[in-house]
Amino acid sequence: MKVLRKYGSVLVLAACIAAALVFRRFTFVAWYPVLMSAAAACGFALSLLGREPLCLTLARKVPPHILPEGAEDYCRKYTVFWACWLAVNGLIAVGTIYAPGPVWRLEKAGLDVPCVWVAWNCCLSYCATALIVLAEFRIRRRRFAAVFHTSGSTARPKRIVKSFDTLAKEVAYHLAQLRREGVLPRRADGTGPLFLCTIEPQHMYGRLWRVLLPKAAGCAVDPEVILTPETLLAKMRSAEKVFLVTTPSFLDRFCAYADQYDVPRNCVEITTSGALLTAATSAAAKRVFGVAPREIFGSTETGGVAWRRQDEPDCAWRVFDPVKVRANAEGRLVVDSPFSFEQGFVMGDGVELEADGRGFRLLGRMDRLVKIAEQRVSLPEMETRMQELPEVKEAALATLAGRHGDTLGAVVVLDPSVDVSVGKKALALALRRKLLPVFPRGAAPKRYRFVMELPRNAQGKVQTAKLREILETNLVEPFVSNVAQDAETWSADLVFDAGAPYFGGHFDGFPVLPGVVQLGMATHFAGLFLRRELTLDAVKKMKFTNVVTPGMRVRLTLARTSDHEMSCEYRRGETTCSSGILCF
Repeated sequence: MKVLRKYGSVLVLAACIAAALVFRRFTFVAWYPVLMSAAAACGFALSLLGREPLCLTLARKVPPHILPEGAEDYCRKYTVFWACWLAVNGLIAVGTIYAPGPVWRLEKAGLDVPCVWVAWNCCLSYCATALIVLAEFRIRRRRFAAVFHTSGSTARPKRIVKSFDTLAKEVAYHLAQLRREGVLPRRADGTGPLFLCTIEPQHMYGRLWRVLLPKAAGCAVDPEVILTPETLLAKMRSAEKVFLVTTPSFLDRFCAYADQYDVPRNCVEITTSGALLTAATSAAAKRVFGVAPREIFGSTETGGVAWRRQDEPDCAWRVFDPVKVRANAEGRLVVDSPFSFEQGFVMGDGVELEADGRGFRLLGRMDRLVKIAEQRVSLPEMETRMQELPEVKEAALATLAGRHGDTLGAVVVLDPSVDVSVGKKALALALRRKLLPVFPRGAAPKRYRFVMELPRNAQGKVQTAKLREILETNLVEPFVSNVAQDAETWSADLVFDAGAPYFGGHFDGFPVLPGVVQLGMATHFAGLFLRRELTLDAVKKMKFTNVVTPGMRVRLTLARTSDHEMSCEYRRGETTCSSGILCF
């Protein structure tokens, strides 16, 4: 039966040719393309009445066996088109049998072959079919193209259009690699881990690892975008096995408070992308989850380029097998990849390639070279040098326009061990003294802002525009310590520095923290707690019962009361300074 299905058309053709030679009549062969077209047209048409159309069945057989949204409807329409086209092709073939015109005489066989039959059935019908296939391929690439927008963390966001085939190739590669490592099951039988994700699905990383990969692997995906450690823990406890798709910034926040939780050891894999993972966070994640994160390096334009685990002896980036990389004359990474929308794409990262070209070390972003005081400054290099200081946990630099040229501003997350009682001005001067020998002459940062955490986007990348906002605003953050949070509440100790601009003139001789600043700070920290931009719409039941003075340590507590409301309270020990409900 299998032989008949595989070679049936060849056997029918052989029988037609044999009958034509025996009976000396070309009609036996002439009707062969008509029969084949009719059989194929019936096959496509009848499949429309079954469980799924034939084009959809064929599409599912192409690795990695995943289809984009809308593919089922598209394949049904395409099946109808093929049924109609094959029927038309058969009718034209019938016409060529009886069409008048010259014949081609085969003397030895004793057959008269109409030339118009030969022209259509042996050439033109195949050319027409090939044009249809080519046109459909182009239509399909446009119809199922994926549109992404780069994060714009260092420049303006760009619109990137990638074909679904490009995404499918990358998914197929990652799926095969994960199956070889035993992370995912060999078959899509529903026995794989539950995918838990802290990323949105509309970004490149999210589309691949949150949507397409688990679909191809036959694994379930939790539909919620996880924003808090408490939500992640609750979902991990209710699952047998977990595959965590996250970002460095979420891992950093989670591991900072991991000692407060009993984290189940059911995580089979962690992938992270969007920004570089620090060695400390990677080690903390392995200690907490029992598995070191798999870091994916790439971009929206190129797709995945390389990967690493920092618990391995050589933690250089290892290039994915189908990808080829090289360095151009400027030392930038150049990528040729089947996952990329453009071959020979030049990335903004400087690299040091290994001898075999299958690994590299990153040297920082080449597109973050700036000129300050006639000196070229590499911002990534200087940020790294700043973070080597014991007082600095994290730091990010941004350029600021000035009357006498550009200057640098630094947004700094202080190490918890730093004594903040000396004030921000003294801390900034102390940092500047240590940075003067580190930076090129005259290029050391002149403005400093101390924050609880750096502003990052959903992919974990520091946002330059937000850095400039922080450096240029007068609503500077207080010193933050002893942060505690769960799914519904957030609290921390705050110390408002005496040198903050909002104390000036309010009041002369007896500075107090203005009520509007208290509301602004509560809104700011509520946004950090909820991981989204908030706009204060109204305030209810607000009471100011005691003043907050410079240097005073107060405890801010925020608690959700509804989807759009949150209570806030400032306390000094057992004394309430202010309280109310914020409406967003």
